[in-house]
Amino acid sequence: MQVRKLFHYGMALLLVLALLVGAGGCSGSSSETTGEKPTIVVGSKTFTEALLLGTMTYYYLQDLGYPVENKVGLGELAVIRPALESGEIGCYWEYTGTVLINVMQHEPSFDEEESFNLVKEWDAKNGIIWLDYAPLNDTYGIMVRKDIADKYNLKTTSELIEQIKKGEKLRFVSTQEYNERPDGLAHFEEVYGFKYPRDLVINAALNVGYEALKTGQAEVGLAFTTDARVKAYNLVMLEDDKKCFPVYNAAPLFRKEILEAYPEIPEQMKKLSSLLDNDTIMELNKQVDVDKKSVGEVAKDFLKKNGLIK
Repeated sequence: MQVRKLFHYGMALLLVLALLVGAGGCSGSSSETTGEKPTIVVGSKTFTEALLLGTMTYYYLQDLGYPVENKVGLGELAVIRPALESGEIGCYWEYTGTVLINVMQHEPSFDEEESFNLVKEWDAKNGIIWLDYAPLNDTYGIMVRKDIADKYNLKTTSELIEQIKKGEKLRFVSTQEYNERPDGLAHFEEVYGFKYPRDLVINAALNVGYEALKTGQAEVGLAFTTDARVKAYNLVMLEDDKKCFPVYNAAPLFRKEILEAYPEIPEQMKKLSSLLDNDTIMELNKQVDVDKKSVGEVAKDFLKKNGLIK
């Protein structure tokens, strides 16, 4: 009898311990839990555009009433991607081309839909969901001075190439690394069917091209399509009408369990992402980098102006 009591006592103790261990194992991970619903930990990379995207997402989800935690500015790809995979964060904004080329080790894509579908399908296996991408495409582009755009009525890269083919002396400032890469200048020339006169090609350090155009040392330059200096220096970004440059559309990534808990988020986030084209994000970048406003101030002003937060 005594042995039987001890046996039952021991079994009850084991059951209690098992329940305690089970409860402990459910805490932490992608997001802490608030009751039965997870807290959405919002992360981002550290450059201006990423900080803006992350901060807007944080304020927007907070205003919608979701439990959120701010980890904006967590780190670059080598830090933030593992944080999302491990569940340290629940969402952040990423670029299609970045995951396609740097994570998947895939060839670059020059088509927005193709690039998005490739990364979306690949990441679905990882429990990571790509929501609809924004129109903004943060990739390489060709910029010209405003006076040059006006003189030749330039809107597309093809129109610029026609002027070069006619013999117009338009100096092109680029980087040695881009000019030597097989997917750089050589690819650009192949797609547009021309060869830039080498006496008109100027090698400069990365990002110096903007200054060269501003000071009149060149007429044409290699740029990043959402860089604030394009607006700040009154430069003109030409349309890449033959899709020469790889696509890097920004999109919000969420862990699967977050969207399972909050199924309304995809449609709600679409209201934000659909507003973000190149001109819009370039202006927001300018307000931070050139006008020296805080990321928080710019993010809140944009959301309020567009009726996304009160």
